[in-house]
Amino acid sequence: MQVQDSLPFSIGFSSDEVPICTMTNSILFPKGQPIPSAKILTFQRSSLFHLEAFYANPNELPAGMPSKIGCFTIGPFQASHGAKVKVKVHLNVHGIVTVESASLIEDHEDDSVTRDHAQLNSDKMEAESVSGSGSSVAVENGVEDGTSTQSKSSQTTSAELSEAQEKEIQLTQQDRTVEQTKEKKNALESYVYDMRNKLFHTYRSFASDQEREGISRSLQQTEDWLYEDGDDETENAYSSRLEDLKMLVDPIENRYKDEEARAQATRDLLNCIVEHRMSVGSLPPNDGEQILNECNKAEQWLRERTQQQESLSKNTDPVLWSSDIKKMTEDLDLKCKNILGSRTSPNPEDHKGTGP
Repeated sequence: MQVQDSLPFSIGFSSDEVPICTMTNSILFPKGQPIPSAKILTFQRSSLFHLEAFYANPNELPAGMPSKIGCFTIGPFQASHGAKVKVKVHLNVHGIVTVESASLIEDHEDDSVTRDHAQLNSDKMEAESVSGSGSSVAVENGVEDGTSTQSKSSQTTSAELSEAQEKEIQLTQQDRTVEQTKEKKNALESYVYDMRNKLFHTYRSFASDQEREGISRSLQQTEDWLYEDGDDETENAYSSRLEDLKMLVDPIENRYKDEEARAQATRDLLNCIVEHRMSVGSLPPNDGEQILNECNKAEQWLRERTQQQESLSKNTDPVLWSSDIKKMTEDLDLKCKNILGSRTSPNPEDHKGTGP
């Protein structure tokens, strides 16, 4: 019994970004193609051109694996209009695709003789895949002509396959790391510019002179570092610098944001007090008195804490945060509902039987 290796991913070729089509589709080496295998492509070209190999079906690839395999330059050369260039594409026993050779052929109508005009150099770029045995198929003008020759079969070891796949994963991870590092660097740079502007405009009233001076100094030091020693740093280095800056700016930003949030929370608490006071008219005197008492205590608490807050400068941390007011609103609403709930809850005596 003979074991024959085959290609696990479909491979296509394009010429200057235009897919090279066979008779059925744009795939040059389909999935399951026995390897090694070779195909000859014929083009009508008069000067240098490019070929690109790619995985034709992204759904066949592992997650994160890029579809591009490699690029090949055919030329430079000069030829008359209508000259043909034959390019031999080879898929070796390890599943690595290369452009082996390119030949320029000119047709002479007067003597019907076709001669080999020149042998062209092509840049060989290897792309890793899987290995096996197969056939050589000629493709004219990007269309398969159906002729084929059998090539010898061979095998590849699982170690070679694993090595190729591992290298592909490593390259993908490297690309991802580079992109993430670039994003972190851009985020740090944007934060420096944004905070420098806000510090002297939007946040000016909420930062003391000492805080502004210290943060401005840190922002300038970070900017200098970005364009000097930090121009090519790791993702963690950029993240660490960003976190250090946020630790300085966050207290000021919190004061700014909480001023508006505190005003809204105050309105919500006052509305809650009004609603519960209005409900007292339909309640028994005892229940109404309890609800009014809770509303009065909440209102007094808000008045006292608001007076304390208004006596402070905006560039100091609040004594009354919006979260404190929200909690008071929730507590008041819960207490009033409990009072109403105790009035409407069924009396246990009502459920007792009358007895024999």
